[in-house]
Amino acid sequence: MSSYENQGIQLYTKQEAAQLLKVKVSWLERRCARRQIPFVMLSGQYRFTPEHLAEIVRLNEQPAGVSSISTERQKRRPSKATRQPPEGFVPLRPRQRRAS
Repeated sequence: MSSYENQGIQLYTKQEAAQLLKVKVSWLERRCARRQIPFVMLSGQYRFTPEHLAEIVRLNEQPAGVSSISTERQKRRPSKATRQPPEGFVPLRPRQRRAS
């Protein structure tokens, strides 16, 4: 496995980190873009230290007895059918068509 050594700092690419964590690269990319996991941005590329990888594991650790439904799914907005409009909300009406 290749890694960058610079003054004793070890950095992994997103491909290397995904392989170590046994996740898809796209999973890492989405969470980095949402700032949900730690990373270093060097030259426009995501890089991860061993400490970052340990923190990613810790952040995604599930205590015993927690259901298998991901926390991401639990946070989703309710469907449009169940959402209530805010108080005082006036829906827009379509414009009348011009006579040609």
